[in-house]
Amino acid sequence: MAQLRLTATELLADEALLSDSAVRVVIDGVTKDNRDAVTAIIHRRIGGEIADKDGVIEVQPAALTDRTRFNFPDVYRIMKILRGEGGCQWDRAQSHESIRSNMIEEAYELVEAIDNRDVDNMEEESGDVLLQSVFHAVMAEESGEFDISDVITRLCRKLIDRHTHIFGDVKADNAEQALIAWDNAKAKEKKYTGASSKMDSVGKAMPALIKAYKVGKAAAKAGFDFADARQASGKVGEELTELLDADGAEAEVEGGDLLFAAVNVLRLKHVEPETALRAATDKFIHRFKYVEARADISSASDEELDRLWQEAKGAGL
Repeated sequence: MAQLRLTATELLADEALLSDSAVRVVIDGVTKDNRDAVTAIIHRRIGGEIADKDGVIEVQPAALTDRTRFNFPDVYRIMKILRGEGGCQWDRAQSHESIRSNMIEEAYELVEAIDNRDVDNMEEESGDVLLQSVFHAVMAEESGEFDISDVITRLCRKLIDRHTHIFGDVKADNAEQALIAWDNAKAKEKKYTGASSKMDSVGKAMPALIKAYKVGKAAAKAGFDFADARQASGKVGEELTELLDADGAEAEVEGGDLLFAAVNVLRLKHVEPETALRAATDKFIHRFKYVEARADISSASDEELDRLWQEAKGAGL
């Protein structure tokens, strides 16, 4: 069995990479003063059976199904088992395409947990997003496309190369300057020839509101923008008039122009449109439930429905 040997000082200083709970760990230099802190880290990050004798702690890994703590290699190992001979029939039957929508679903569930400040669900949904990445990496390894090491290597290289103000000689004194440094490093890496090539790089499968927001930001950075949100709002009125005068396919075009114009106003007000629209939709649902619980919507008068709507609004819904 593979073994990792380190000192208590290294462990407590977080100088040891405890990344594989299938490895036997031997920790030297354990004293009365540091024993509790050492064992706390073992329970938190390793798990397994602990043997403590003469200043040395040995940690024997538990069987996969008996562990109470896991590390990243365990995720990879479990997915390999599920995809391997004798593994799960459903997992073995999947492809990149068949689970494509799962990543979108899990990402939105994580976003919902963040919006709700639900820490427990944030923990769970973060794991589900990680699972999708590992799933794709294992499938890609099977077909010789890439493996999990390639994924991690590319991520780490990106983090180093784009944080030029940390790992290079670029100076950044605040978050705004740090973002500019990141954008400049990304533009150099992607070989952008201008704002339009940056727009082309925005994900095609990205939600339309987010894509419109990003495209508007790219244009603004190139100097192509409204002076302020009030000026941009004039375009909203113009596009609304054109939509109301349009029919059929033309109405769809004008509707898109109206939404794009509205996104520009929100961007200039520093409001993220996807988040704003989701909140507005949820608010509408809450108020509608209030009205529906108090009136027969199909037969109630407009005045009654409006009165109940205002009640819901006044109640903070």
